[in-house]
Amino acid sequence: MPVRTLLDKSLLEAWLTEFRELGYLTGSDIRVLDQEDDADPHTGLIVVDLSEAKTITYLQPLPGGDGSWKATMEARDATIELGAVALVNLGNEVNVLGALVAFLETKSKALLARS
Repeated sequence: MPVRTLLDKSLLEAWLTEFRELGYLTGSDIRVLDQEDDADPHTGLIVVDLSEAKTITYLQPLPGGDGSWKATMEARDATIELGAVALVNLGNEVNVLGALVAFLETKSKALLARS
């Protein structure tokens, strides 16, 4: 069973709150948006705005039933140039993004195991 069928916006918001309480420091704006899905209008999509890269990343489960997630980064229209501090900050944002994907996979696999 695909994990997507077990998720809804309120569950994703609860998971995101739990992740934030772990204390990761990031300048990214992380939120759950309504996903435009006619089959299931209550499904949410996690969106991360990487502040240093000025790009948006979408997090969603991979198709299939194992609970894995993927991060999709939107293409950028312009080149960015970063100094040392901004580059370190971007690296931290990407590290936190990786931790969030791992967190979501762990939660999804546990959810699948219970269903």
